[in-house]
Amino acid sequence: MKKQNERITGFDTLRFLMVFLVIALHSAMTYMKYEVPWWYVIDDQKSLFFTFFVVLADSFPMSVLFFLAGYFAYSSFDKRSPAVFLKDKALRIGTPWLLGVILVAPLLARLSMIALGYSPPDMLSFVKRYFFGPFYQQGHYWFIGVLFFFMVIFTVAAAIGRKTGASEKRNKPAAKPFVVLTVLWIVSVLTYYLSGRYVKPAVEWMNIGYILYFQPSRITGYLLIFMAGLYGRRTGWFTGNGWSPNIFIWGTLAVVSSVLLLGFRFFIAPSRSGLLAHVSEAFTYNTVMLSMTFFLLAVFSKSPNFPHVLTKK
Repeated sequence: MKKQNERITGFDTLRFLMVFLVIALHSAMTYMKYEVPWWYVIDDQKSLFFTFFVVLADSFPMSVLFFLAGYFAYSSFDKRSPAVFLKDKALRIGTPWLLGVILVAPLLARLSMIALGYSPPDMLSFVKRYFFGPFYQQGHYWFIGVLFFFMVIFTVAAAIGRKTGASEKRNKPAAKPFVVLTVLWIVSVLTYYLSGRYVKPAVEWMNIGYILYFQPSRITGYLLIFMAGLYGRRTGWFTGNGWSPNIFIWGTLAVVSSVLLLGFRFFIAPSRSGLLAHVSEAFTYNTVMLSMTFFLLAVFSKSPNFPHVLTKK
């Protein structure tokens, strides 16, 4: 088990694999049996396997990435002033986001317009008339935009804690991981359900000031898993004598919840609506999100040499 301040190299591998999985997910959407109408490229060849893959892979990679971002944030923050920390995040996260939204997202939005059967005008006219209108999107850059927003919130809170000495006055024992994760799961399920019932469209995308771009049903879960990463690092999860999730328990929960999610999406959702459908969607999605995240964290926290295992002859 790692010491408190030692970097868990297995998490670097996990982060790389989650990025790769996100790329594979978006590639597989091209071959879904039940395609997304606005997706950029739709192939005539359909695959039920890729459809299953998209449903599952859409539920946990971003949560893993948000957790790891929070988990590593404290280590970086403790080494520098809040201003320097935020400047570094603005350079490393804010700059790619800005360039992506300005240079790449309009191209993707125009492709979406074509996929929906419209004939878009030239690129300059499209940007003026449609991009900052009904076809606005941030493409795949929404993640780093939301992540930078989370980092700003964290920096302000951590700076206040450092200034007031609150981080050094921790008299209360840390909450048990079971309590923390149970609260995270309950709040995520509840907000997902409420979004599905009262925010339209909850599973689509919301644009706030052309800066924040996210799915209302998932944003609370992402924020909570990011905060769990912050909390886990501060209380020594995966290090020293700190808590580490049981691989068998979380793996079993991940498998069972994944089967339930697929069952809901393909057998209940197409024919049901109303309370049962909303509750089932919130329950299955958030259970897979949480269980897969901590199963993978458990595996890779104990496998720092995982890349060498793959290449060992």
